[in-house]
Amino acid sequence: MTPRLPLIAAGVAALLAIPAYGALGDLAAARAARDAARIDAGAAIPPLATADAAFPADSAADARARLGAQVRADAARGGVLIEALAPDPAAPAPLTLLTLRASGTEKAVVAFADTLERTHPAIRMRAWRLTSAPGGVRLDATLVAPWRG
Repeated sequence: MTPRLPLIAAGVAALLAIPAYGALGDLAAARAARDAARIDAGAAIPPLATADAAFPADSAADARARLGAQVRADAARGGVLIEALAPDPAAPAPLTLLTLRASGTEKAVVAFADTLERTHPAIRMRAWRLTSAPGGVRLDATLVAPWRG
């Protein structure tokens, strides 16, 4: 019986080596992923917005005036009536907020909203609603645009 015990132990060790080898491969892959994540974490973060993405303005009032002029010009080009365009003077320093009410045909108003969103420098609609109005639709929106002095 004694000569068989080392053979059994060697057989058990050989059977246990198979999952251990797979675990070592998983450990190597996990270490490589960790090292890649450390390299990615150390990379420089790109800026969220570039300097040309903001309205150049001398002050918050100038930024509101420039944004208003841009919105009115886009509306006139698209055949959209601006019913109301009111600035929000309580907007934070680097942002300009305008409350917009515009109306026109559905096609013209949707094209106008698309133009606002695609314009450069960036104008975004923080909140908006499109409702039915006599002869077309009405757009109620809060416009947000960054500015720089």
